[in-house]
Amino acid sequence: MSHLRPFRLIAALGLALIVSATVATAAPVSREGEAPVAEWSIQPSTSAGPDGRPRYEYAVAPGTTISDWVSISNYSDQELTFRVHAADAMTEYDTGNFTLIDADQASTDLGAWTSVDSGAALCADTDDQAERDCALTLGVMVTIPAGQRADLPFTITIPADATPGDHGAGIVASLESSSDEQTSQVNLAQRVGSRIYVRVDGELNPGVTVKGDVASYDGRVNPTVAGSTEVGFDVENTGNTRVSVESTVTVSGPFGLKLGTLNPDPVSNLLPGETAHVVVDVPDTWPTFLQFASIEVTPVAADGLESDPLPEATSASAIAWAVPWPVVLVLLAGGGFVVWRRIRRRRDDELMAAELTAYADQVRAAALAGQTGEQR
Repeated sequence: MSHLRPFRLIAALGLALIVSATVATAAPVSREGEAPVAEWSIQPSTSAGPDGRPRYEYAVAPGTTISDWVSISNYSDQELTFRVHAADAMTEYDTGNFTLIDADQASTDLGAWTSVDSGAALCADTDDQAERDCALTLGVMVTIPAGQRADLPFTITIPADATPGDHGAGIVASLESSSDEQTSQVNLAQRVGSRIYVRVDGELNPGVTVKGDVASYDGRVNPTVAGSTEVGFDVENTGNTRVSVESTVTVSGPFGLKLGTLNPDPVSNLLPGETAHVVVDVPDTWPTFLQFASIEVTPVAADGLESDPLPEATSASAIAWAVPWPVVLVLLAGGGFVVWRRIRRRRDDELMAAELTAYADQVRAAALAGQTGEQR
């Protein structure tokens, strides 16, 4: 499969759009200087076409087989060929968004349980290179004429030993264009997907924890202008249910002096075992030498799971140095000047005392010399 290697280098630049709207639509694809030539969508459907569902959601027992349909619509004025397959879901660390594993990664969970139109969904557990090569061949190739649609069946086979709780994946329609037919070197790859959530029967153990909390203060040169405090922390889903979280960050100074409070954007549909990084910049905070950031995280129901039990709220804290350096430098300069003046005055006093002592010695010596002369 060496002819696939150029693809792996370029596919990383592809775009994975996995949304919970009824239709997931790809942005138009074009080469530089050309009009848009490709636009398509993927959405839940029946054998007769799209049915309006925003996403796939199932609650089943281990060992169950689910049968459903997915629809890919080609809105372009030319025939398009897609690779349609399933891929495990993950939470993007930096944004908290729902996304899918890379195209050259093999699924091991719900994506591996999902076969589109009887296409392969699972790769053997071999060396990394063989697994990457295999991942790029999963699913089926589907050619759709301009302005038409393809409705494809898929099945999800839940293993008998599947872990209880929530599992996430997506069905992907990937458009791959080649600039060199002889080498099959791909210069563009875009992915569009529709979400799948499966809850496997069993005991539910919701859990959320906060870790990695840090804070830092960004001061201003002008001591009359307030700075800002950046607070960052990780929210980890330690349970087996999908959950969303809302958080409140409060920054205080010594003795409980409140400097500012902010509510970051919620983290939605955090998958079990996944972690999202939250960063919030609390503005207009004054340097109080020490700042204390209090983080309160409150779990709320994920989409479509309003009746779920929720984990308990959790909290964390972080400390930041918030030194008003311009003021400190002025005080240090002023203090240094005072010390210098004192040292200089002491030195001057010592020199004067020495001079007076020397003069007195001279006077005494002169007086003594005069007395000696008179005695002679």
